[in-house]
Amino acid sequence: MHRFFVPPDRIRHRFVEFDADQAHQMRRVLRLRPGDRVTALDGTGRQYEVTLEEVGNARATGRAADPLAATGEPAARLTLYQSLLRREKFEWVLQKGTEIGVAAFVPVITRRSLVRDAEDVGPEKLDRWRRIIREAAEQSGRGLLPVLSPPIALAEAAGARAADVALIAWEGETQRTIGETLEGRATVGEIALFIGPEGGYDEEEVRLAESCGAVPVSLGGRILRTETAAVVGAALVLHRLGELG
Repeated sequence: MHRFFVPPDRIRHRFVEFDADQAHQMRRVLRLRPGDRVTALDGTGRQYEVTLEEVGNARATGRAADPLAATGEPAARLTLYQSLLRREKFEWVLQKGTEIGVAAFVPVITRRSLVRDAEDVGPEKLDRWRRIIREAAEQSGRGLLPVLSPPIALAEAAGARAADVALIAWEGETQRTIGETLEGRATVGEIALFIGPEGGYDEEEVRLAESCGAVPVSLGGRILRTETAAVVGAALVLHRLGELG
């Protein structure tokens, strides 16, 4: 059943109203018709089976059954602190990270980031990134929308993060792995993963993060591209926590 995230205020008294983009997708792409059923998720952890009543080019509505608890969410909450990348690479990280199970994304400005100023990431870009996250969450069966924060500097990110465990992937660390770092931890509710830019972190940045409690970890004996490291690192964390089978 096709899934669509809908703001809670668009689900009122069992009446569901989808936005224009969703209506276009239903009519033109999915070829849905009145009487077809879809799943609406309100982003707060509830989902509804919806019977469509109207499917137009810019408007779609339906009637919802009783709410159920949304599925598809890892028990552990993983926040990915991803250094800003070229547009297509950063968007790929958002898409694949959402599919894997990342709960929140924080774009980070580092010394070697191609984007060095938060003002270069305006409202239009953030809206585009949130749309990519939403579409990936719908496609992959997520129960909640991952949160996207505005860009911040590494020093602020390292000092402000609130997590039970914080990891920073660094090619200078050749011994300690993600599995070893998480071993013996019965439960991890919040975990932070820092991934550097295309040129990598410099050692001073790693030491800064380490002084704030982050643990440097290795992703193996090969140097990965940053977008690959983000997906591999997130998958290793969630697999180690039993979230990927």
